[in-house]
Amino acid sequence: MFQWDSAGRRRPVSPANIRKALNEALAAIGMIDENSEPLRFQSHALRRIFVTDAITNGMPPHIAQIICGHKDINTTMGYNSVHPHDAIEAH
Repeated sequence: MFQWDSAGRRRPVSPANIRKALNEALAAIGMIDENSEPLRFQSHALRRIFVTDAITNGMPPHIAQIICGHKDINTTMGYNSVHPHDAIEAH
């Protein structure tokens, strides 16, 4: 998904380098957890962000399920975060 140019060729950026860059960015902006420790990026968070954003913006859940490769729709829906303001608006 992420690439860089090296000697005129496109090469993938390793997951470790992506994780390192994101953790450095979180530290640089001062994002902390409930224990005042720097937030740590978990790559699986991208999956949760994608599902939540896709469903919130109108993608049918069964399509998100197919994209994510889930066999069970309940797995996909488990990735979907329902924010309080969304629940209030929907009600």
